[in-house]
Amino acid sequence: MRKLIRINSDSGGNGDIWMRLISLYAVASLHPSLTLQVYIPSFMINLANSTFGSRIEFLPSNNSCNYHYTVLGLRGIISGILRGNKYIVPYHRTVISDKKKLILKDRLNITLFNLAKSLGIVQLPSWRWVNKYQGYLEIIGIKEFRKISYSSFLIQLQKDRREIKESLQFTKVPISPELCVPGDLRNNVLVFPTGTSRQFVPIWWAKRYLPDAYYAFFINDKDAVKFEKNGLKTISFYKEPGDIIFLSHIAKWTISTDSFPSHLLQSTTNKCTITLTEVLKSRIISPAFKGKIIDAIAPCHPCLHLDRVSHPLCMAGFKECINWRSKVYTENILNSIPFSNTAREVRNPNGNILV
Repeated sequence: MRKLIRINSDSGGNGDIWMRLISLYAVASLHPSLTLQVYIPSFMINLANSTFGSRIEFLPSNNSCNYHYTVLGLRGIISGILRGNKYIVPYHRTVISDKKKLILKDRLNITLFNLAKSLGIVQLPSWRWVNKYQGYLEIIGIKEFRKISYSSFLIQLQKDRREIKESLQFTKVPISPELCVPGDLRNNVLVFPTGTSRQFVPIWWAKRYLPDAYYAFFINDKDAVKFEKNGLKTISFYKEPGDIIFLSHIAKWTISTDSFPSHLLQSTTNKCTITLTEVLKSRIISPAFKGKIIDAIAPCHPCLHLDRVSHPLCMAGFKECINWRSKVYTENILNSIPFSNTAREVRNPNGNILV
């Protein structure tokens, strides 16, 4: 008899949710005796059904779920625990691991989470996996999945990527009816410059090094207006995340920061470059991805994810990631474009050659 597991997966960033789905899809193949039902944000439903619907059922509500993913600390989930909810907490140990120095509060949190795990209240991954692919970290804390080895998981990821890539080819991707594609996009580089934290591509960098590229933004994103005012070309995508995949299929080459679009690209194309700023390559890049990866070289890497609105400066005290001011980092990005003719002196906004 198949065991039914219902999971509420509406917590975390969109990229986190996508990596989670990639991994649950692998679990469904590795454990065919399980029936997985998952609740996700509504805007992902069409794409998720097209991609994962053969193995995962998607729920209309998060009622009666066995497990709930959360990004909160114990204080934030205590009321849910008292109602009988069980939580999956994949990020607690990565956040602790990325801190440069632990304080008393961190050590207390470790003790309390370990206690909660021993009582079966929260599902935590082992410390040994904190620098492995986050998708594995998302699922390996769940008691029903703990026997899945990392090696068997990686083999399944490779198999699944071929299937997913085929299922999301040009004519099969669900897209928004409003999506409008420039006629010359197939001859140009497409950049997804966004990110809620410091991974965002600075306008000065875009103007100097990729002035002819198209820059893609979610509709009504205020940053798109700033790019346009600086003479840069922009494209809007809409509520269907398939728009991101569709545009990348058309573009001659695609570049994305380590934000939500990068995870969709990792699943569907090799014709792209992923630029890393804050998160470890081993954690944020799928081992099945065969495209170009530009790793961060800043001495403060990795760093904690802090949104730019609430935290104007990063933990190291910078308004924008210092990777964007690195000559090597910039050259690596430009050299990753196979047909690039963008060779030029690599300088910072003040005109000084970057080092």
